Amino acid sequence: MSRIKYFLAIVVFFTFAISCSEQEDQSSRTFESDQGLSLNHKNEFRKDLIEVTEDIFVGVGYGLANSIMIETSKSLIIVDTLGSEERASELFADFRKITNKPVNVIVYTHNHLDHLGGATIFAADTNPDIYAQENIIYNLDNIATTIRPIIFERSARQFGIPLPSDEIVHQGIGGFLEINDQSTLGLVRPNKLFKDEIEINVDGLIIKLVHVPGETDDHLYVWIPEKEVVLVGDNFYRSFANLYAIRGTKFRNPMEWVESLDKIIELDAKYLIPSHTRPIQGKDNIKSALTDYRDGIQFIHDQTIRYINKGLTPDEIVAKVKLPNHLAESPYLQPFYGSISSYVRSIFSGYIGWFSGNVTDLHPLSPHQRAKKISELASKQTSIEVEAVNALNNGEFQWAMELSDLLLAVDSNNNKAKEIKSDAAEKLSMQQLASNDYYFYKTIAGELKDTFDVSATNNKVTPDQLRATPLKSIMRSLPVNLNAEKSLEVNKTVMFEFNDLDQTFTIHVRKGVAQLINKQIINPDIVVKTNQQELKEIFAGLKNVASISLAMTNGSIDVKGGKVKFLQFLGLFTD
Repeated sequence: MSRIKYFLAIVVFFTFAISCSEQEDQSSRTFESDQGLSLNHKNEFRKDLIEVTEDIFVGVGYGLANSIMIETSKSLIIVDTLGSEERASELFADFRKITNKPVNVIVYTHNHLDHLGGATIFAADTNPDIYAQENIIYNLDNIATTIRPIIFERSARQFGIPLPSDEIVHQGIGGFLEINDQSTLGLVRPNKLFKDEIEINVDGLIIKLVHVPGETDDHLYVWIPEKEVVLVGDNFYRSFANLYAIRGTKFRNPMEWVESLDKIIELDAKYLIPSHTRPIQGKDNIKSALTDYRDGIQFIHDQTIRYINKGLTPDEIVAKVKLPNHLAESPYLQPFYGSISSYVRSIFSGYIGWFSGNVTDLHPLSPHQRAKKISELASKQTSIEVEAVNALNNGEFQWAMELSDLLLAVDSNNNKAKEIKSDAAEKLSMQQLASNDYYFYKTIAGELKDTFDVSATNNKVTPDQLRATPLKSIMRSLPVNLNAEKSLEVNKTVMFEFNDLDQTFTIHVRKGVAQLINKQIINPDIVVKTNQQELKEIFAGLKNVASISLAMTNGSIDVKGGKVKFLQFLGLFTD
């Protein structure tokens, strides 16, 4: 068996883009103050060996992550292995108080080291098969190799590694981090890889492993039909989904995560075991928790995209996108591990890149230049507007735009500030070698003076274009156009059937979220039957209320459940 040990914490960062720190076992400590973190949440990580159901045990609080033991008639299956040999040894000793059966199978839910670093302990005597989704190999070998120095530094800050142990309250998804240069990390590379899903039979127990990208692109869930148990790894835990880690991560696609959660909901599990925080029991409890989780992610995603399409900058979107009360109060959506504002910015960057859309941000002053300008401004005891005019007259066009933005942040209708920014943008356009930058400056200058309206330059959608567009693509665009404010009190399902397509779509508007369901459902509130083109033209805005009403009258759109209610439903997707 190949046995790999890592003794330096920096190697951990190099190979796995994760950072951890050795602290004392937090389960026995008390705090006089929560220092801004939730002490109640710390209870999630108290050390415990929990029997979830017959023959299935989860060790919580032994490390940052959980490890799960599944006992069959002849052997053991271990799902995730903690983050170090020391912690794995402690948990395995407690597992051995329950059974001495051999470990014949190990499953990695994903590539993060806190789930892999104790594998050598569980695999020491039996040379087990180790299962994982095939993307794990790339991630193990390549993630963070080119940016390892900055990942090391930022991870140290994210996890508070330099801090004294008495200042570590909890880590959001675990009580403490167990890995540093004093611990021994033992990884055994997986030898059983799959792409989409695989079913394995272990001593007569059927286990299904299914690829469900979310926190990582190599994520899987473990489903045990006989016991109605699902093990979800890090795609669910008692904290808002970590859509972005501030140590630095590649884009985590929120809607892939949502689709993965929808697959897990469909299992209708009786027991749910995450790889962080404690298990959940009861089908209704699990469905409610997972529904809150997927709705919270989709709400942040959809409303961020909605405001992106309105031309707002990341800072402006962060100020607007807040979870509605029913989601903000969910115990599963508290931002214990990451912040909603980080997720909004990650979605913005993931979809359209670093540039905010504000031309001032295209070529900003350096921090040193800006600091000097601000110091000079403070010493002059003059107004920002006067200084902006002076900057413009002195040829300091970038500084003039940055000052204008301050004025516009206070009053977006400040015509003088718009005039200054327009003039500065016009001047800066003449200094650009890159055509992209030249035209962006020129266009903004014209918009600020109301010379033209950029939205009027959009190509008009034609019926022929819509015929060539797959209906599914149009249906998938609906959720990001939902007006959350209008729909917060709405819980309504609308099912669309087609006389020219053997496919059904359902939209479930549920308190600010529009879930697209690619199938029929039982007892929808409204059923709409029409042809593809009719519906495409409605959603593309080619038909107004009058033409839709006429179509419902002449029968080209058949509505069961109330024509007025259908029009009200359509109104939820307009501002």
